[in-house]
Amino acid sequence: MKKILLLAALALSAGACCNNKTVTFMHLSDPQIGFLDTTAHYAQSDSLMGLAVEAVNRIKPACVVITGDLVNNTADAEQKAVYERRLAEIDPSIPVFALPGNHDERPYTSENHAAFLAFNGYDRFSFTKDGVAFIGFDSCPIKDGDVAAEEEQLDWLKAELTAARKARQILLFTHCPVVRETLDEPEDYFNFSLPKREEYLNLFKEYGVDAVFAGHTHTCYYTEIDGIQFITAGPVGSPLHDGFSGLNVVKAAPDGITYQYTACPEATVEF
Repeated sequence: MKKILLLAALALSAGACCNNKTVTFMHLSDPQIGFLDTTAHYAQSDSLMGLAVEAVNRIKPACVVITGDLVNNTADAEQKAVYERRLAEIDPSIPVFALPGNHDERPYTSENHAAFLAFNGYDRFSFTKDGVAFIGFDSCPIKDGDVAAEEEQLDWLKAELTAARKARQILLFTHCPVVRETLDEPEDYFNFSLPKREEYLNLFKEYGVDAVFAGHTHTCYYTEIDGIQFITAGPVGSPLHDGFSGLNVVKAAPDGITYQYTACPEATVEF
């Protein structure tokens, strides 16, 4: 993953100039190599990830963010090898940032977290591109109730949000959706607990967050609460429910954020 870490470091140095530019980026989630895949050498997952990589290289976004579940089973060396090989095919001029999902740190423990850091190199990020702040954080300690890890991350998140106050827009990225459709929807595997979603929504409102991108559900959701867009992408890998494999192409323009979720071969920026 050294190439990805170098690209991340380069992107982190990008300044907040050119505030009138539209920033086009791609949001991928849940390649989850091996999930629902019984083919030899995970050929189905490999092919789906390959289509996503082709779309990235064709569109050439400002950056790519992958919101977790990179593989299905972190103990499976072949799953990690497929993911890393496909990721290495992305044009080296395109910075890539990947966050952990619940399958990458299952369950969240110091040992599993350390193993993810050894694999990916980092579990959060923050940078600014042409006036747009990108901040990614780990939803796993929040969902799994690791109070100390969540508090340490929350201090970091508040500091990054403070530093981003002058950004034209603030975009957050994580694995598990804070909410899917409504603030009072029932608690389940696919959202934050009621107290946590209220706590984090208040934090986002305080710092002027514009949008929160997530995955985890293997299908798409969208809602807007108190002016904040909550955008949940379907999977690069195997879908669930009525979802389909694809990715988000997002435009952060001076007048707002628009996105298009499409199957990887059909992904365009014509919207």
